[in-house]
Parts: sequence; C-alpha cells; structure tokens
Amino acid sequence: MKLRATGKVKWFVYQKIVILFIVFLIPLLSMNIWVNYKGMSFTRNAILDSSLAGASFYSKQLDKEMYFIRNQQLQFQEDKNIQKLSFRGGSLEKYEEVELIDNARDLLNRIIASSDYVVNAGVYVKSLGKTISGKTGVTDIPNEEYENISSLLNVKQKPSFYRDGDAIFFIETGDNAGLWSYIEISTAKLLEALSQIATLYQESEVFLGSSDMGNVLSTTKDTMVSTAVLDLIAKQDNSNSDIPEMNKVNGTSYFIAHNFISSMNLSLIMYVNQNEITRPLSQFNTLLYISFVIAIAVMILYSYSVNLMIHRPLSKLVKTFRMVETDNLDIVIESRTRDEFHYIFHSFNRMAYRLKRSIEENYEQKIALQHSQLKQLQSQINPHFLYNSFFNIYMMCKVGDSDSAAELSQKLGSYYQYITRSGSDEVPFFKEYQHALDYCEIQCIRFSNRIRYEYEELSNSSNTILVPRLIIQPIVENVFEHAFEDGNMDGVVYISADCHDGVVRIAVEDNGSLFTNEGIEQLRDKLAMGLKQVEKTGLINVNNRLQLKYGAGSGLFVSRSKYGGLRVELIVNYDNVKEA
Repeated sequence: MKLRATGKVKWFVYQKIVILFIVFLIPLLSMNIWVNYKGMSFTRNAILDSSLAGASFYSKQLDKEMYFIRNQQLQFQEDKNIQKLSFRGGSLEKYEEVELIDNARDLLNRIIASSDYVVNAGVYVKSLGKTISGKTGVTDIPNEEYENISSLLNVKQKPSFYRDGDAIFFIETGDNAGLWSYIEISTAKLLEALSQIATLYQESEVFLGSSDMGNVLSTTKDTMVSTAVLDLIAKQDNSNSDIPEMNKVNGTSYFIAHNFISSMNLSLIMYVNQNEITRPLSQFNTLLYISFVIAIAVMILYSYSVNLMIHRPLSKLVKTFRMVETDNLDIVIESRTRDEFHYIFHSFNRMAYRLKRSIEENYEQKIALQHSQLKQLQSQINPHFLYNSFFNIYMMCKVGDSDSAAELSQKLGSYYQYITRSGSDEVPFFKEYQHALDYCEIQCIRFSNRIRYEYEELSNSSNTILVPRLIIQPIVENVFEHAFEDGNMDGVVYISADCHDGVVRIAVEDNGSLFTNEGIEQLRDKLAMGLKQVEKTGLINVNNRLQLKYGAGSGLFVSRSKYGGLRVELIVNYDNVKEA
C-alpha cells in the first residue's frame, strides 16, 4: 500500500482563514504599538521622578544633618556658662575660670561626637585671649586656628558658611565679636554623601555649589560642566528652582536635578547624561517597531507557505503513524520533494522496515536465546559430577558410612530434581540460594571435607523475591573447579546475600591462590563485553542472562577477595525492570 504526496489543493477556505486572521491581527498590532509607546513614556517619567526623589531624599538628609550641627553651635553660644566666660573671663577667680573652660571643652567634645560630619569644634573667647578647641585644647592667641578663623571673618561676614581651601567651617560670632564659635565640617564625609547620590546612575555627577562660591565640592574633577550647569540654574526662575530639566551643556543633553541646602546656603546639583536614561527606551522603541513590521511580514509568508510545505505532509505523516498504531507495518510513503520531509518519509520507511525485521528477528531471537541458554546450561551439567557422586556413595557404602551415603544421596536427588524440572524460568530467591548450598554440601562431601563452605542466612524479605533459575550454582561450581586445583587442604567458600532497595546482591568468595591478577582482569574484560562475548562459559552465560533481563547495572562483577582468592558479586537490579 502506497500513500502519495501529490493531489489538488483548494485554497479558498484557507485564504479566507488567512484574511480573517490578518483583519484581526492589524488592530491588535496597532493597539500593541500604542500601548507600548504609552508605557515607555510612563516609564521614562517614572525613571526621572525616581531620580529626582532619590536626589531630593539625600539632599534633605544632608540639610537636616547640617541644621542639627548649626543648632548645636547656636545652643553652645547661648549656654549660660559660655556667656559668663565671655563677659567675665578676665575677672573670674582662677578656680571658677578653669571650671568654666572645662565645661566649654565638654560641650565642644559633645558637638564633635554628635555627628560624623564634624571634624573639630572650637571657640575663641576675647576676654580670656584664648581659643578652646576639641583638637588642640586651650591655647593662647595668636595660634593657627585663631588666625584661620580671623582671616575668614575679615573676608566674609555672612552667612555662617565659610570655605578655606579644602576646609569648610560654620562660624558664628556673638557679644560684639567677643565670642567666636567655629565648627569644621568633614569634606571627606560630605564627598561620601555626594558619591552615594551619584550611584543612582553610572554617568551621573553630583556637586555642591552656588553662583557666588562656584563649585564647592564635587564628585568629579571636571569643572567645565558643573560651571555651565550653575549658570543655567542661575538663569532659572526662583519659583521653579527645584524642577528637573533636560538641558544641553557643551553640546551634550543632561538631566539636571537641584535642591537648595538652606543650612549651607548652597545647591546640591545632580546631572546625568540624558542618553543613559533614554538610550534603553529609544532602542526598545526602535526594535519594537522593527519587530512588529517583521512579524507582520513573517506571519503573511508563514500563513501562505505553512499549508503547502508543512501542513499537508505533516497530516499525511500523522495518518501514517495512526496506521502504525494498528500494527500495520506494510506502509511506504512516497514524496517527490527533496526537503526535510523527504528525509523524514525516507527514514520512516526504513524505520517501519527495520522495526518489522527487528520484531521478526532480533526480539524473537533474543527471547528464544534466553530460553535456549537456560536449556543449554542445564544440558551442560558435567556428567563426571554425577559419576563421581555415585562413586562416592559406593565408597561410603563399602566402608559402612551409611549416614553420609544417605545424606549425599538426598542432596544429590534434590540437586538434580531442581535443575531438571521444567516450568517457570523464575524461582523464589530462597530456593535458588538453597540449591547453591546443596551443591556446596555435595562438593564438600566429595572432596572428603578438605573443602568447607560458610554462608549467611537470608532475611525474611527474600521470601517474596523471584530470580532467574541457576544463576548462583555456576558461580559456586567455578570455585570448586578452578580455585582448589592445587589440592589445598583447607579451602573455604564464603557465600553471602543481601536484598535491599530493589537490588539483590550475592557474593561468592574463596581463599584459593590460583587466580592471578592478570586472570581476574581478563575475566573482568570478558564480562564487560556482555552479549558480544562469543565464549559461553558458566559465568559468561549467567552474566548475559542477567544483562538481557535486567539491563545495565546487573550481571557479574569480579575482584580480588579479602580472603586471597576470587570474589564474584552477582547483582540483580529490579529498578531497571520497573522503569522499563
């Protein structure tokens, strides 16, 4: 039966569907563009508002901190002890004067400790002719602090904010210049606060300044932009001085936000390159329009070609797979094209053919192989074992050891009954284990007890476990045939078993000395070859049966025994069967 890919196609219904789809798509795309445009505008405003709020928050915090420091300074000047020291400094008794000076030093130290922005606090008392400082203590004038403050007062009287190089001071005078209090502000802390604001954007800079004093403190050393920004702010209407603006400075557009710090009579100004704020939005806007144009073109072309190139061959392939589900493998799909579907059709034809052959040859042969290997193992039982056992019974009877002869006969009968009976290929694990022990008992009697065996008892959980027949006895048989050929008079076979978490592990070990490391390695390589191994010895046969039935992780694994001989570990992993 053949399915051909040719045939006439009527496009009328399909064309109506495509046209109807485009009619609904165009308004949707238009609305989507409009919504995205509004969203970008809203996002841009939100970003600017967020920037302004951040700068405003930090500026208010700074202004609040400076006001706190100035209030501390004014309270210091109004302290009654400071006033007493100012008016009566020269007429006080020595003890009272020292007490008032110590009180002044305590107040100054409190001011220094009250804020991280305060570097030093001091006072000049004219009536004493001394300066009292948190840094230098009580010093007669003239001294360095007195000279610096005096020079600043001579240059500028108001407001209370003064700048001397990199140093910034709050200076207040009282009592007709008979009392000066001064506080030095940490420029490092101020710069740290400005830098914290500048982290809002990568390309932003922040500075303190005014039209009179210029750029007082800035996060950048480039003063050209900050000077131009100050000129722009000076031209603004005072009522709108805190409104952010987009302005061009030296050919570059900047977003400028400024807040007045009344405690210092300065403006805190942040300017950001406009491209940093709007670049992602602009790129997104451009890409949005391009993507929608491309989407429309692609959808039109896709709608036109999908039916011809994909829909028809795919529908035919689905129909074919449905026929395969009915176990009909006599199918051949023909295609006149040379595209990917031609490869899929050709691969499907090969798959159907190979699947059919696989069912007929591989799968059925493997199932037959498992049965034949079991039958072969049963037929390969060495007849010398039976002859030797009969001879041992004969000798026991001759010497009058009837108990041993009876025991050997019973074990031998049980042994052959187990291996010759037909029925299921799987048996309870405890029966398979007991059969191996019976074999050990027979061999130990045959060898006149110069070889013995030790074993572990099975747990109750093993009563419900089924395993393939004759998987343990070939391993034990290998020990008796090869481990003690040198006539070892004290040979021991150790058998242990464990059933846990869906895995059965059986270990057979001996204390023989005939197996070399090279021999163990060669046996390990043969077992690793699995079904590729042509040789069908007892161990190889058991290993192949376990791997066929239980998959990877099951089989035989050999190593050097802790008793000196060979260790063969048999693993049956039931989880692989459950997953399959």
